[in-house]
Amino acid sequence: MKVLFISSGFTGIYPFFEDSIVAAFITLNHSIHKIAPKYTNETIEWIERFNPDFVLTFVGYKTDDQLLQLLKKNGAALGVWLTEDPYYIDQSILLIEKYDYIFTIDLGAYEFYKRKFPAKNIHHLPLGSDPSLYYPSNSLIQDSLYDLCLVGYPYPNRIDLINHILDQTSHTILLAGPNWKKYFNKKTDRLMILNQWMEPGVVRKIFSYSKIVLNPHRPFNFNKNQNSLGIESRSINNRTFDIAASGEFQLIENKLDLSQHFDTSQEIVPYGDFNECVHLIKQFVDDEQSRNFYRQNAREKLLKSHTFVHRVELLLKQISEN
Repeated sequence: MKVLFISSGFTGIYPFFEDSIVAAFITLNHSIHKIAPKYTNETIEWIERFNPDFVLTFVGYKTDDQLLQLLKKNGAALGVWLTEDPYYIDQSILLIEKYDYIFTIDLGAYEFYKRKFPAKNIHHLPLGSDPSLYYPSNSLIQDSLYDLCLVGYPYPNRIDLINHILDQTSHTILLAGPNWKKYFNKKTDRLMILNQWMEPGVVRKIFSYSKIVLNPHRPFNFNKNQNSLGIESRSINNRTFDIAASGEFQLIENKLDLSQHFDTSQEIVPYGDFNECVHLIKQFVDDEQSRNFYRQNAREKLLKSHTFVHRVELLLKQISEN
Protein backbone atom coordinates (compact mmCIF):
# COMPACT_ATOMS: atom_id res chain seq x y z
CA MET A 1 0.00 0.00 0.00
CA LYS A 2 1.14 3.53 -0.73
CA VAL A 3 0.60 5.69 2.35
CA LEU A 4 0.86 9.45 2.56
CA PHE A 5 1.61 10.54 6.12
CA ILE A 6 0.75 14.13 7.06
CA SER A 7 2.79 15.30 10.02
CA SER A 8 1.27 17.10 12.98
CA GLY A 9 3.23 20.30 12.46
CA PHE A 10 4.09 20.30 16.18
CA THR A 11 7.55 20.06 17.73
CA GLY A 12 8.69 18.38 20.95
CA ILE A 13 7.70 14.72 21.19
CA TYR A 14 5.64 14.69 17.97
CA PRO A 15 8.51 14.24 15.46
CA PHE A 16 9.65 11.20 17.48
CA PHE A 17 6.17 9.68 17.29
CA GLU A 18 6.01 10.42 13.58
CA ASP A 19 9.40 8.86 12.82
CA SER A 20 8.38 5.73 14.75
CA ILE A 21 5.12 5.46 12.80
CA VAL A 22 6.87 5.90 9.44
CA ALA A 23 9.42 3.24 10.44
CA ALA A 24 6.57 0.88 11.39
CA PHE A 25 4.94 1.18 7.96
CA ILE A 26 8.30 0.50 6.34
CA THR A 27 8.86 -2.54 8.58
CA LEU A 28 5.51 -3.86 7.35
CA ASN A 29 6.64 -3.40 3.72
CA HIS A 30 4.44 -0.45 2.84
CA SER A 31 5.56 2.53 0.80
CA ILE A 32 5.18 5.73 2.82
CA HIS A 33 5.98 9.38 2.30
CA LYS A 34 5.72 12.10 4.93
CA ILE A 35 4.68 15.67 4.16
CA ALA A 36 4.02 18.83 6.16
CA PRO A 37 0.36 19.72 6.89
CA LYS A 38 0.46 22.74 4.55
CA TYR A 39 -0.91 23.19 1.06
CA THR A 40 2.14 24.11 -1.00
CA ASN A 41 3.41 23.52 -4.52
CA GLU A 42 5.81 20.94 -3.11
CA THR A 43 3.05 18.94 -1.39
CA ILE A 44 0.87 19.12 -4.52
CA GLU A 45 3.72 17.70 -6.58
CA TRP A 46 4.32 14.89 -4.10
CA ILE A 47 0.66 13.94 -3.99
CA GLU A 48 0.38 13.82 -7.78
CA ARG A 49 3.63 11.89 -8.13
CA PHE A 50 3.00 9.48 -5.25
CA ASN A 51 -0.73 8.91 -5.85
CA PRO A 52 -1.38 7.41 -2.39
CA ASP A 53 -3.90 4.70 -1.58
CA PHE A 54 -4.35 5.89 1.98
CA VAL A 55 -3.63 9.15 3.80
CA LEU A 56 -2.95 9.24 7.54
CA THR A 57 -2.99 12.61 9.27
CA PHE A 58 -1.29 12.77 12.67
CA VAL A 59 -3.16 14.96 15.21
CA GLY A 60 -4.76 16.97 12.38
CA TYR A 61 -5.16 20.36 14.05
CA LYS A 62 -2.76 22.10 11.66
CA THR A 63 -3.70 20.31 8.44
CA ASP A 64 -4.93 22.66 5.70
CA ASP A 65 -8.46 21.97 4.48
CA GLN A 66 -7.29 22.74 0.97
CA LEU A 67 -4.83 19.87 1.23
CA LEU A 68 -7.55 17.45 2.33
CA GLN A 69 -9.83 18.58 -0.50
CA LEU A 70 -7.10 17.85 -3.05
CA LEU A 71 -6.53 14.39 -1.59
CA LYS A 72 -10.25 13.62 -1.61
CA LYS A 73 -10.47 14.75 -5.22
CA ASN A 74 -7.68 12.32 -6.07
CA GLY A 75 -9.68 9.48 -4.52
CA ALA A 76 -7.48 8.60 -1.54
CA ALA A 77 -9.07 7.33 1.68
CA LEU A 78 -8.41 9.75 4.54
CA GLY A 79 -7.64 8.81 8.14
CA VAL A 80 -6.72 10.89 11.20
CA TRP A 81 -5.03 9.71 14.40
CA LEU A 82 -6.28 11.95 17.22
CA THR A 83 -3.61 11.89 19.92
CA GLU A 84 -4.82 14.74 22.15
CA ASP A 85 -8.19 13.30 23.16
CA PRO A 86 -10.04 14.11 25.28
CA TYR A 87 -7.96 17.06 26.45
CA TYR A 88 -8.39 18.99 23.19
CA ILE A 89 -11.58 17.35 22.02
CA ASP A 90 -13.06 20.77 21.19
CA GLN A 91 -10.60 20.81 18.28
CA SER A 92 -10.83 17.11 17.51
CA ILE A 93 -14.59 17.11 17.06
CA LEU A 94 -14.27 19.63 14.22
CA LEU A 95 -12.26 17.08 12.21
CA ILE A 96 -14.52 14.04 12.37
CA GLU A 97 -16.61 14.78 9.26
CA LYS A 98 -13.50 15.50 7.18
CA TYR A 99 -12.08 11.98 7.37
CA ASP A 100 -13.14 8.48 6.35
CA TYR A 101 -11.41 6.81 9.31
CA ILE A 102 -11.00 8.27 12.78
CA PHE A 103 -8.57 6.79 15.29
CA THR A 104 -8.48 8.13 18.84
CA ILE A 105 -6.12 7.23 21.66
CA ASP A 106 -8.77 7.57 24.38
CA LEU A 107 -11.61 5.20 25.17
CA GLY A 108 -13.80 7.99 26.58
CA ALA A 109 -13.44 10.01 23.38
CA TYR A 110 -14.06 6.88 21.29
CA GLU A 111 -17.35 6.17 23.09
CA PHE A 112 -18.43 9.80 22.66
CA TYR A 113 -17.64 9.81 18.93
CA LYS A 114 -19.48 6.52 18.41
CA ARG A 115 -22.62 8.04 19.93
CA LYS A 116 -22.40 11.36 18.11
CA PHE A 117 -21.22 10.06 14.72
CA PRO A 118 -22.75 6.56 14.41
CA ALA A 119 -22.21 6.38 10.65
CA LYS A 120 -18.45 7.11 10.82
CA ASN A 121 -15.59 4.60 11.03
CA ILE A 122 -14.41 5.32 14.59
CA HIS A 123 -11.67 3.23 16.21
CA HIS A 124 -9.85 3.22 19.54
CA LEU A 125 -6.12 3.14 18.74
CA PRO A 126 -3.64 3.96 21.52
CA LEU A 127 -0.16 5.10 20.69
CA GLY A 128 2.55 2.50 21.23
CA SER A 129 6.21 2.64 22.12
CA ASP A 130 9.37 2.41 20.05
CA PRO A 131 11.88 -0.12 21.47
CA SER A 132 14.68 1.60 19.58
CA LEU A 133 14.06 4.69 21.76
CA TYR A 134 13.00 3.06 25.03
CA TYR A 135 14.92 0.03 26.29
CA PRO A 136 16.48 -1.12 29.58
CA SER A 137 19.63 0.52 30.84
CA ASN A 138 22.54 -1.59 32.02
CA SER A 139 21.90 -2.03 35.75
CA LEU A 140 25.53 -3.01 36.28
CA ILE A 141 26.52 0.51 35.28
CA GLN A 142 23.72 2.55 36.87
CA ASP A 143 22.34 1.78 40.33
CA SER A 144 19.15 3.53 41.42
CA LEU A 145 19.90 7.06 42.62
CA TYR A 146 16.34 7.86 43.73
CA ASP A 147 13.46 5.94 45.21
CA LEU A 148 10.87 7.52 42.90
CA CYS A 149 10.65 9.58 39.75
CA LEU A 150 7.92 11.37 37.83
CA VAL A 151 8.46 12.64 34.30
CA GLY A 152 5.97 15.06 32.77
CA TYR A 153 4.11 18.31 33.26
CA PRO A 154 3.14 19.37 36.82
CA TYR A 155 -0.62 19.01 36.58
CA PRO A 156 -2.46 19.77 39.86
CA ASN A 157 -3.05 16.09 40.70
CA ARG A 158 0.65 15.35 40.19
CA ILE A 159 1.67 18.24 42.44
CA ASP A 160 -0.75 17.00 45.11
CA LEU A 161 0.57 13.45 44.81
CA ILE A 162 4.20 14.55 45.26
CA ASN A 163 3.27 16.67 48.28
CA HIS A 164 1.41 13.71 49.77
CA ILE A 165 4.40 11.40 49.26
CA LEU A 166 6.76 13.96 50.80
CA ASP A 167 4.45 14.29 53.81
CA GLN A 168 3.86 10.58 54.30
CA THR A 169 7.27 9.07 53.50
CA SER A 170 10.98 9.80 53.68
CA HIS A 171 11.69 8.69 50.11
CA THR A 172 13.75 10.61 47.56
CA ILE A 173 12.07 11.82 44.38
CA LEU A 174 13.33 12.91 40.96
CA LEU A 175 10.97 15.24 39.04
CA ALA A 176 11.61 15.95 35.37
CA GLY A 177 9.72 18.36 33.14
CA PRO A 178 9.05 22.07 32.68
CA ASN A 179 7.70 24.23 35.54
CA TRP A 180 8.23 21.84 38.46
CA LYS A 181 10.43 24.39 40.28
CA LYS A 182 7.50 26.78 40.31
CA TYR A 183 5.77 24.46 42.78
CA PHE A 184 8.74 22.96 44.63
CA ASN A 185 11.31 25.71 45.10
CA LYS A 186 12.40 24.92 48.66
CA LYS A 187 15.80 23.25 49.00
CA THR A 188 15.60 19.66 50.21
CA ASP A 189 17.91 16.68 49.87
CA ARG A 190 14.91 14.48 49.15
CA LEU A 191 13.88 16.21 45.94
CA MET A 192 15.78 16.64 42.67
CA ILE A 193 14.21 18.66 39.86
CA LEU A 194 15.22 18.69 36.19
CA ASN A 195 13.14 21.64 35.10
CA GLN A 196 12.84 21.19 31.31
CA TRP A 197 11.36 19.07 28.55
CA MET A 198 13.61 16.17 27.57
CA GLU A 199 13.80 13.97 24.52
CA PRO A 200 13.17 10.20 24.74
CA GLY A 201 16.81 9.18 25.16
CA VAL A 202 17.15 11.35 28.25
CA VAL A 203 13.75 10.30 29.61
CA ARG A 204 14.78 6.66 29.31
CA LYS A 205 17.87 7.33 31.42
CA ILE A 206 15.82 9.23 34.01
CA PHE A 207 13.53 6.23 34.38
CA SER A 208 16.56 4.06 35.12
CA TYR A 209 17.73 6.35 37.94
CA SER A 210 14.80 5.37 40.17
CA LYS A 211 13.39 2.24 41.76
CA ILE A 212 9.79 3.22 41.00
CA VAL A 213 8.41 5.34 38.15
CA LEU A 214 5.20 7.14 39.08
CA ASN A 215 2.58 7.53 36.35
CA PRO A 216 -0.36 9.75 37.36
CA HIS A 217 -2.39 10.92 34.38
CA ARG A 218 -3.39 14.32 33.10
CA PRO A 219 -6.78 15.33 34.54
CA PHE A 220 -9.57 15.60 31.98
CA ASN A 221 -10.87 18.77 33.70
CA PHE A 222 -7.56 20.66 33.90
CA ASN A 223 -8.37 24.35 33.34
CA LYS A 224 -6.02 24.69 30.36
CA ASN A 225 -7.64 21.83 28.47
CA GLN A 226 -10.01 22.43 25.57
CA ASN A 227 -12.62 19.95 26.73
CA SER A 228 -15.77 22.01 27.19
CA LEU A 229 -17.86 18.83 26.86
CA GLY A 230 -16.21 17.39 29.97
CA ILE A 231 -15.37 14.06 28.31
CA GLU A 232 -13.61 11.96 30.93
CA SER A 233 -10.33 10.33 29.92
CA ARG A 234 -10.63 6.57 30.29
CA SER A 235 -7.35 5.31 28.83
CA ILE A 236 -3.79 4.89 29.98
CA ASN A 237 -1.30 7.40 28.59
CA ASN A 238 1.54 6.74 26.19
CA ARG A 239 4.03 7.06 29.05
CA THR A 240 2.70 3.71 30.28
CA PHE A 241 4.07 1.96 27.21
CA ASP A 242 7.39 3.84 27.26
CA ILE A 243 8.06 2.93 30.90
CA ALA A 244 7.29 -0.71 30.14
CA ALA A 245 9.54 -0.64 27.06
CA SER A 246 12.33 0.79 29.22
CA GLY A 247 12.04 -2.22 31.52
CA GLU A 248 11.15 -0.15 34.57
CA PHE A 249 8.70 -0.76 37.42
CA GLN A 250 5.79 1.67 37.49
CA LEU A 251 2.94 2.58 39.78
CA ILE A 252 0.14 3.85 37.56
CA GLU A 253 -3.07 5.69 38.25
CA ASN A 254 -5.72 3.13 37.39
CA LYS A 255 -7.65 3.63 34.16
CA LEU A 256 -10.56 1.71 32.69
CA ASP A 257 -8.59 0.11 29.86
CA LEU A 258 -5.38 -0.73 31.77
CA SER A 259 -6.36 -4.39 32.09
CA GLN A 260 -6.97 -4.55 28.32
CA HIS A 261 -3.28 -3.87 27.76
CA PHE A 262 -1.44 -5.23 30.82
CA ASP A 263 -1.99 -7.85 33.49
CA THR A 264 -2.23 -5.95 36.79
CA SER A 265 -1.29 -9.09 38.75
CA GLN A 266 2.13 -9.48 37.16
CA GLU A 267 3.01 -6.64 34.74
CA ILE A 268 1.93 -3.20 36.02
CA VAL A 269 0.66 -2.18 39.46
CA PRO A 270 -2.23 0.34 39.60
CA TYR A 271 -3.33 2.57 42.47
CA GLY A 272 -6.76 4.08 43.07
CA ASP A 273 -5.92 7.06 45.26
CA PHE A 274 -2.96 8.81 46.91
CA ASN A 275 -3.10 6.70 50.08
CA GLU A 276 -3.01 3.47 48.09
CA CYS A 277 -0.11 4.86 46.06
CA VAL A 278 1.87 5.52 49.27
CA HIS A 279 1.00 2.05 50.55
CA LEU A 280 2.29 0.48 47.33
CA ILE A 281 5.45 2.60 47.40
CA LYS A 282 6.21 1.28 50.88
CA GLN A 283 5.46 -2.25 49.69
CA PHE A 284 7.71 -2.21 46.63
CA VAL A 285 10.46 0.35 47.20
CA ASP A 286 12.74 -2.11 49.01
CA ASP A 287 11.47 -5.25 47.29
CA GLU A 288 13.76 -5.48 44.29
CA GLN A 289 12.75 -9.06 43.50
CA SER A 290 9.08 -8.13 43.09
CA ARG A 291 9.91 -5.00 41.08
CA ASN A 292 12.06 -7.06 38.73
CA PHE A 293 9.22 -9.58 38.28
CA TYR A 294 6.75 -6.88 37.23
CA ARG A 295 9.07 -4.83 35.06
CA GLN A 296 10.42 -7.81 33.13
CA ASN A 297 6.91 -9.08 32.46
CA ALA A 298 5.74 -5.62 31.40
CA ARG A 299 8.57 -5.30 28.90
CA GLU A 300 7.84 -8.74 27.47
CA LYS A 301 4.18 -7.76 27.00
CA LEU A 302 5.20 -4.45 25.41
CA LEU A 303 7.44 -6.16 22.87
CA LYS A 304 4.75 -8.74 22.14
CA SER A 305 1.76 -6.43 21.79
CA HIS A 306 2.35 -2.69 22.16
CA THR A 307 4.96 -1.35 19.77
CA PHE A 308 4.18 1.09 16.98
CA VAL A 309 4.45 -1.82 14.55
CA HIS A 310 1.57 -3.50 16.39
CA ARG A 311 -0.45 -0.28 16.23
CA VAL A 312 0.09 0.18 12.50
CA GLU A 313 -0.86 -3.47 11.92
CA LEU A 314 -4.13 -2.86 13.76
CA LEU A 315 -4.77 0.38 11.87
CA LEU A 316 -4.26 -1.37 8.53
CA LYS A 317 -6.54 -4.22 9.59
CA GLN A 318 -9.28 -1.78 10.55
CA ILE A 319 -9.19 0.07 7.23
CA SER A 320 -8.95 -3.15 5.21
CA GLU A 321 -12.13 -4.46 6.86
CA ASN A 322 -13.98 -1.45 5.44
